[in-house]
Amino acid sequence: MNATTRLACAAILLGLTVSAMTLLAVSEPISAGAQVDPHAVSQAAPQEPSAETLAEIVGRIPSIPEETRLRRSLAQATFCLPQNLLGVLYYALNEVTGSVLCTQEMNETTVVVTRLPFGASLGRYIFVPAPMLSEKTVRHEYGHTMQGYKHGPFYLLLEGMTSFVRAAAATVFPALADGYYDQWPENEANELGGVR
Repeated sequence: MNATTRLACAAILLGLTVSAMTLLAVSEPISAGAQVDPHAVSQAAPQEPSAETLAEIVGRIPSIPEETRLRRSLAQATFCLPQNLLGVLYYALNEVTGSVLCTQEMNETTVVVTRLPFGASLGRYIFVPAPMLSEKTVRHEYGHTMQGYKHGPFYLLLEGMTSFVRAAAATVFPALADGYYDQWPENEANELGGVR
C-alpha cells in the first residue's frame, strides 16, 4: 500500500471514528478540534439559531484580503488536504442526518451550525453545535483553522487528536473540563482566533 492510499485510509478511518463519536455523544456538547465547555451550555432545551444570528456573528469577524483568501484556499487544497477531506465527510454526515441548521461563508471557511453535539474545525469547515453558537466559539474554531495552516497534515495528529482526546475525557470525567481552554492547543486557538 503506497503512502497516499495509507493516508486516505487513515483519513476515512478517522472520519468514521469522529462520526461514531458524534452519534454516541449525548451528554455535553463537544466542540473545537474537539472540546467541551460544560459551563457554556444551558440545561434547558436549546433554541435553534437563525441564519440571521449566524450572519451577525460572522459580520463581526474581520474579513481578510482577497490575496490571503486565495493563498489559504490553495493551502486547503494541498497542505491541509487531510483535514479538508474529513471536513467534507463530516459535512456530508451532518447533511445526511438532517443536522445542518444554517451555514455562512466566513473568509475562506464555511461555518456550519449543527444539531449534533460535536463541533470541529476541519479544513475549510467550522462546525459549531447550536447550543454553543457565539462569536467566541466561532473565533475559537477559526483559531483551530489557523493552527491547521501552521501544521498542515500534522494538524489532525497534533491539535486535532489532543483536543479530541481531552474533550472526550472531559465528557466522561467533567472535572477534567476545568482549565480546558487554558491549555494547549485551546489557548493557542483562542489567541489565533482573536477570542477576547
